[in-house]
Amino acid sequence: MVKANQKNEYIKERPPVVVVLGHIDHGKTSLLMAIKDFRVLGREEGGITQHVGAYQIKYNNKKITFIDTPGHESFSAIRGRGASVADIAILVIDACEGIKKQTREAIKHIKESGVTLIIALNKIDKSCANPEKVKQELLEEDIIVESFSGKVPAVEVSAKTKQGIDDLLEMILLVAEIETLQGDLREKGEGVIIESRLDAQKGGTATLILTKGVMREKDFIGTGSVYGRIKTFESFDLKDIKEAFAGDPILISGFNHVPNVGEIVKVYDSLDEARKNIKPKKDLQEKEDAFIGDKVLNLIIKADVAGSLEGILALLQTIPQDKVRLNILRAEVGDINEKDIKMAKTSNAYLIAFSVKVDQVAEAILHNMQVEVHYFDVIYDMAKKVREFMDALLVTEKQRIDLGELDVLAIFRTEKNKQIVGGRVMDGKIEDGALGEIYRDNEKIGEGKVIGLEVSRKKADVAYKNSEAGLLFQGKEKVQEGDVLRFYKEEFIRPTI
Repeated sequence: MVKANQKNEYIKERPPVVVVLGHIDHGKTSLLMAIKDFRVLGREEGGITQHVGAYQIKYNNKKITFIDTPGHESFSAIRGRGASVADIAILVIDACEGIKKQTREAIKHIKESGVTLIIALNKIDKSCANPEKVKQELLEEDIIVESFSGKVPAVEVSAKTKQGIDDLLEMILLVAEIETLQGDLREKGEGVIIESRLDAQKGGTATLILTKGVMREKDFIGTGSVYGRIKTFESFDLKDIKEAFAGDPILISGFNHVPNVGEIVKVYDSLDEARKNIKPKKDLQEKEDAFIGDKVLNLIIKADVAGSLEGILALLQTIPQDKVRLNILRAEVGDINEKDIKMAKTSNAYLIAFSVKVDQVAEAILHNMQVEVHYFDVIYDMAKKVREFMDALLVTEKQRIDLGELDVLAIFRTEKNKQIVGGRVMDGKIEDGALGEIYRDNEKIGEGKVIGLEVSRKKADVAYKNSEAGLLFQGKEKVQEGDVLRFYKEEFIRPTI
């Protein structure tokens, strides 16, 4: 981004790019909704932002660009990119809860990127709000707010009542003015992709923040992995535009493939020049070989946007794989196609569809191929189901549960393979149907099973410690007075990952 003190007709003030970071549920998206009525943000499944959104507002006749990033721990890399492309970071902290795990992670990203920090103490309208306590906690993270004689501004806000929103916006413009953020109209456009997806009509599509220069419709564009010519050129609110400047959020299409999130997009003089910038592709998202076996779960994952896909892959990596291995055959952006269906069939893979559908060609063969598609809109639900798939692959295990011991005091009747035995329960309990081991002089000499049980001459299901019991014991070896019978039962338990 160009910062210049010497002004001329080509050097223009540009809007600040502000990233909103913080712990999950601390009110990042609600704060943006309070700043501008972004109803699109309210449609996130479960109230969770799962995509990166870029939005622009005008306040006091000046533009401000905002980036909203997911708060869930699986989206750490996305938040890191958001901080790296921004000029200002607003760290949203719940004034009741204080600093949490993802708050510290956000602080780490902010420090590494060198972006200017503003603290937003949210939910200040609640009775539990304690902003001074939060400021003390910030001291432990080496962040000293202005009221503590530091340099970091802290604004008390309420996304619910809109208290302090004007103060926050004024602080953003003040910081931007001090930073002297400018753009050069003579420079070719360049930006950072913050989200990408595959559109059925438009092809590879991306949301990006312009970081320098000017980008115009029909420009030749390219990254390190894709190239093309701009087909559609839209502002963040999906209005057709002719050109965009540094600091603007835009949506463009025309790439030959889906670009990677985090890539730099540049404007080139020709399609050939853009193509020459392509670097050799390392296909880390697809494998041709499937591992068939009881301990391997093959997955094919299709997602709506690159950010979702990245979050999914990060979350799956947190699932323990010491008992069942996850083998991701393909992970792509876009609807499920014929190739996905056929690969799922031949590789015995589970087909995961995250906020996507099955295209018409694939739909026609889906039933005949007998492949099931598992649809999800919430990343947590998807991870839970994958765990269930993995659990189902684990073999049930037989587990011995010791019950108790009986000192044999009397033998009342002996038949071919049965005996009526009397004694005292010395430890634990005895259950009707329990398995038993015969010990004589501390040495195991045989086994058997309880097929009838009485306590105080009445039929019983259980005989407890210190009770005298009579039991019908079935086994090959004969029980004698003075023997000890040790009882147990066996249960079949399916282990979990």
